[in-house]
This record gives sequence, structure tokens and C-alpha cells, in this order.
Amino acid sequence: MAETAQKLITLAATIVESCLADGENLGGGGEGAASASPKMGARNQVYYASINGDCPKSMVPMLTAMVSGTLKSKSTLLKCARDDGILDLPPSSLPPGCPPLCGGRQRQPPAELLVVLYEALLGSRRVRGTSPIVRLVKGRKASLQKTLAGRRKRGKESAFTERTRLPRFVRVNHIRTKTERAHEHFGRELGLRYQRSPDRTAECGLRGVAKGSYTVDPVLPDVFVLPAGTNLHADRMVNDGALVLQDRSSCMTAIALDPPPGAVCIDTCASPGNKTLHTASLMMKGMRRRGIGGTIGRITAFERDPTRLGTLQRRIVEQGADGFVEARGGDFMDADVGSTDGEFSDVTHVLVDPSCSGSGLAADSATGTAMASEYDRPSGDRLAVAGNTSDSKKVAQLAAAQVEILLHAMRLPNLQVVAYSTCSVFREENEDVVLKVLRRQKVFRCAKAIPGWSHRGLKGVKEFEGIAPLVCRATYEKDGTNGFFVARFERINARDDGAERVQNKKMVERKEKERERKKREAEAFVAIEQSSSGKQGAKRQKVSLEQDTAIAPIKRESCIQFLKRGKCKRGNRCRFYHETEKSPPRDNVDALMEEWA
Repeated sequence: MAETAQKLITLAATIVESCLADGENLGGGGEGAASASPKMGARNQVYYASINGDCPKSMVPMLTAMVSGTLKSKSTLLKCARDDGILDLPPSSLPPGCPPLCGGRQRQPPAELLVVLYEALLGSRRVRGTSPIVRLVKGRKASLQKTLAGRRKRGKESAFTERTRLPRFVRVNHIRTKTERAHEHFGRELGLRYQRSPDRTAECGLRGVAKGSYTVDPVLPDVFVLPAGTNLHADRMVNDGALVLQDRSSCMTAIALDPPPGAVCIDTCASPGNKTLHTASLMMKGMRRRGIGGTIGRITAFERDPTRLGTLQRRIVEQGADGFVEARGGDFMDADVGSTDGEFSDVTHVLVDPSCSGSGLAADSATGTAMASEYDRPSGDRLAVAGNTSDSKKVAQLAAAQVEILLHAMRLPNLQVVAYSTCSVFREENEDVVLKVLRRQKVFRCAKAIPGWSHRGLKGVKEFEGIAPLVCRATYEKDGTNGFFVARFERINARDDGAERVQNKKMVERKEKERERKKREAEAFVAIEQSSSGKQGAKRQKVSLEQDTAIAPIKRESCIQFLKRGKCKRGNRCRFYHETEKSPPRDNVDALMEEWA
């Protein structure tokens, strides 16, 4: 047990050290990278450690808690360590083999010390392992706990709160299974009882899923919701790729894109591939639902980092999408998108989930942190609290890159729809990016994304009045998930305007047919003036033109009122034939025979 715990501590320390070296980048790069030098955040590093075999899948929740908790609580941990004096211990007082804790020019103690301090004070409250640092913290655990309690009493750590725990979200992969099979798996094999889905208008009813139960997402199709802390990393259907562990907010992008069967798609920043494979699953589901044969479609997933590219390729095979999803090594910004006869000239749908500040990921953070609000500006203090970047200049750089990648994608000649998403709550990376894209091009417009989603854009901002009802936002308080933003762009005349043009064309055709019909009817009647006593005036008499082969013969019927009474109230306006005794028989066969003889 101690050896296993030590392996977990060592792996967590490695990830924490990497993140601290990158300025505490907590994985705010979405599922890809758009910067010049791609960096892997903490969440992605944990994910890759699980799929690469460095960490057993059953231990992934513990590793995630240790890494995110240490990074988020670093300030509290350092204060307690300094107050306790553990950082000032002379080398002679340290266990044999223990590295220097904070000597010389070393600004921060070893990452392993931070991880062990987190476990001892804020995490599991248990100190397990075999390293010298573990032995040191274990011997001073009581003193460290008193120091932390003292700081709280003095109000120094009044902002300390318990870690926010998200529900467990599971997505159905329609390439491997169906929704009905997932219901059977949860009910029969896992022994969970079905809980009726909460009302979509209720404020985050998803957080109330009872223990031992499961429910379905009221808005996002084929997304199941289980209580927080449910461990499915070793589940059979999860390992087979039939079920995918994916956060609710991450499922929004592919649903906003909504590609039909047969669509040609690009994911500009794909790895590790959750959104790419969700898009593939929706295309497979659409083909099955409509009963359409032939190809499902095609998806090209760009990833320029070689390590992440290998992981993306493996996941594509695991989830059964290798027949129509291609992992492409390289930067999407280098792709030839302007050519009308190039490789990507037939692309119709593009998914853009670029690097961002990751400010929305605070909902999955550990204790001792404040959660970033969607109405916060990215000031230095707020970003420091969120643990994502050091100043607002970083957000401005990210936003500029996000605008450029969207404009680059919109150069595709046959592109119809673009879905844009970030795991940020800052307007600079969300609504502001949408406005900049709309101002710099006139080919695409902002359309309503996920109509059933009630949480929309920022309210009370004048410049956002036009797009706020169209874009989607997500927060833990309102939606029970990480902070997220989704926008949908559609080519002008591609949907509404295109449908209107088709409707106008059909209307013109109907009017032409109506005019032609009236013209042919008019040609079927000949006006004959009949002079009578002069009081009735001119009368119009219907004459059949059956000899005209260009039109169908017109059926002539006698007016019943005229036959019975000798007169008709309609007079000349009557559309039936007024026969009199003087009227010659219409079909005088005998006379015709005599004339012919």
C-alpha cells in the first residue's frame, strides 16, 4: 500500500512541477493548442497518464484530486509550511536522502512537498508513502494541522471552502452502442435505479442525483448523470469505448455543431478527441435515425503535438471511428483553406475549441479557492485566484489567437457551420471574440446554439444585446458543470436565407403556373357579341375548343336553373351553359353524316 501511494505522489508531483513551471497552467487549453508552443495542462496530463498506463484507471480520481488540490491550494500550503518552520529546517534535521526544502536561490519547495502537505492538511488527511519528504511531513503532521487551524481562527483563511464536486457525466458513443443498452447497463449490471430527469427549467437539478441512482440530461441528448464521485474508470463499457466519461460542458460543442450524416468536418484543435469523437457519434446516430445508407461522413482532426497525436489516434480506434475519422498531424493554421479545388474544399462543418485561459475550470478546483464569475473581468487579482494566468495581457493574446483561427476556418469555400467554444468565463474570450469575428467578415452570422439551453450570454451589456440570446454559457451554479461558452456561426444564405430563397423560387414557379393556367382558360373562351333589344348588352358565350390539342377539352355543363325555369339569377355571370329551344343540338350526328356523304 505504501509503495502504491508513493507512486501516486511521485506522479502527482511531476504533473504539479510541470504546471508550476508553465505559470500554473491548469489545462485551460481546451482539447487542443493554438499557441506557438503547445503546453499540456494539469487536466490533460492526468488524462494522458491514465490512458498511457502510468496510472491505473481506478486511481485517476485520486490523482486528479491531488494535482488540482495542490495547485489550487498552493498559497495556503506555503503559508502553513512557513509558519510551522518546516521550510527553515537545517539539513541535519531532515530525514536521510531528503532534498533541500527551500535553501539558496530556490524560490519554491519541491513539488512533492506541496503534494504531501495537501494530502496531510486538505486532502485525505492521511500521509502514506515511503519517501523522505513523506516521513518528514508525517512526523510534523500534528504541528502543521495546528498551524492551519490557527490561521483559520485568525481569519487568514476565511475564504477556505470545501472542494466543489461535479456530478459524473457519461456520454453514449453511438458508434459502439445505443442509448437503450446504456440504460440496461446502469440498471442491471451496475444496480443503479433510474431517477426521473429534472425539469430543464429547474436551476441545476442535476446536482441532486441521489446516491445509487442515475438520470439523463434534460437538454443534452444521450448524456447520463450520476452522483459526484462515482468511479467508472474501470467500467467494462467505458473501457470498451461504448461509454465516454466527459464533462457536461464539453458535450455542448458537438451538439451546437450538429453535423448531419454525410457532412465533411474538421476539428481544428482535436486532442485528446472528446469533442471530435462526440461529433462522430452524432453523425452515426443521425444516419441510423434517418435510415440513410452509404457513408457516415468524414472528420479530419488536427493535432500538432506528436504525443497528443498518438493518443488521439489510439482513441479513434478504441471508439470505433477509425473508418471515417482521420487524425492529422500539423497545425490547422497552416492548412490550405482558400482553394476551391483543394483538399478541404468540400468541408461543410468546423469545430473550433482553441486554447483559452481555462477560467471556467475553477468549478472543479480543490479547496481554498474562489470561483471565477462569468461577470468578472480578467484582472490580475482575479486571474491569480482562478489560477490560470498572471495578467489580462495573456487573455488578450489568447483572444487574438481565437479570432484568427475562426477567420481562418471561415475561408473554407463550402463551409456552412462553425461551432466555437471555450472553457472560459471571461467575456474577452467569448462574446468579444464573437463580435470581432462578425465585424471582420460578412459571410457568416451568429445563429442560435442549442435552442433548449436556457443559460445564454451576458445580460446588461449593450453591445451584446444582439448575440446574447444566441450564444450559450454554462456555470456550476446554474448548470452543474464547469464554466463554458459556445457560439454557432452559420453562412449567410446557408440556412434561413437559403430556405427563404428556395421558398421564393417555389412561389415564383407557382405564380407562373397559375398565370399559365388562367391564360389557357382564357384561350378556351371566345367572346361573341350578340345584339338583342339593346337592353341586355353584349353577352359572353362559352365555346368549347376541343379541336385545340394544346389544351384539354373543357367540360360544358348545362345550368339547371335555366333548364327548369328558363332563366338564371346569375345571368351572364353564370359559369354554366344556358340552353334554349332554339339552340342547335351540340352533337347532330345525322346532319354531319349527310354533309359528309
